[in-house]
Amino acid sequence: MILVTGASGGVGTALCLELAARGEDLALTARHRGRLEALAERVRAAGGTATVHPCDLRDQEAVAELAAEVLALHGAPSAVVSLAGHSLRRSLADTIGRPHDLVRLTGTNMLGPAALLLALLAPMSRAGGGRLLVATSASARIPTPGWAAYGASKAGLDAWLRAIRPEAEQAGVRITVVELPLVATAMAAPTYGDRPRGALTPEQAAARVLRGLDRAPALVSPPWARLAAVLSQAAPALAARGAGAGAEVARRLAARTSAPCAREGQGRGPGGQGRVEQERRR
Repeated sequence: MILVTGASGGVGTALCLELAARGEDLALTARHRGRLEALAERVRAAGGTATVHPCDLRDQEAVAELAAEVLALHGAPSAVVSLAGHSLRRSLADTIGRPHDLVRLTGTNMLGPAALLLALLAPMSRAGGGRLLVATSASARIPTPGWAAYGASKAGLDAWLRAIRPEAEQAGVRITVVELPLVATAMAAPTYGDRPRGALTPEQAAARVLRGLDRAPALVSPPWARLAAVLSQAAPALAARGAGAGAEVARRLAARTSAPCAREGQGRGPGGQGRVEQERRR
């Protein structure tokens, strides 16, 4: 059985349908039961099997209950694919007085996934091992103005996974981190429009995740992201300024919308997948 978080939209849905075509047994989790039930029907129609386990990863008790439920129903998973995420773009001026932004993003992007993986690592090891694949963002190691909370939460999970990898692999559990670039999902729409130029489709992003799951390398990341990470370490202040200017140029070049309004408050997943909120309207 493969447990997929953030299954109900974007890259998660595309990946689950690819796995279904292989006849895989899937445990699907995300916040919304209705969307999960609809996806489970599609998975079954495509040749797989699926069970539904709604959970908000920000709720530590709910995460513990999710792990216990999955273990009781299925036993230890052969693989866990962590795609759930929450994204937010906001300037420093608009962030002041809003520490809860960090709390919410960290809960979904770091603490929730880590708590779930910790609950499953030992059972997976006892069952003979398995794979953990976590989708982060190509921006996780490239601090960029406007994306401070998002980047920090993704980078925190990335650092944690790198640190536990040697011990996890000794226990028979391999860890793969997939750093995704911009993906054309509901998360991208408020910033880049609903058809951003140069973005991956959810299916293309899912294909990268699937290759990582099959081959289990330590890292799947665009070459430009690896180079930018090195430059960021070598000249952090200059790199941050350059990343901010470059991100704004990229936003203007990529922005493209086919509908009169962006879809806000929708979608979960990696890289360009999180639940988007434009808090200034509140």
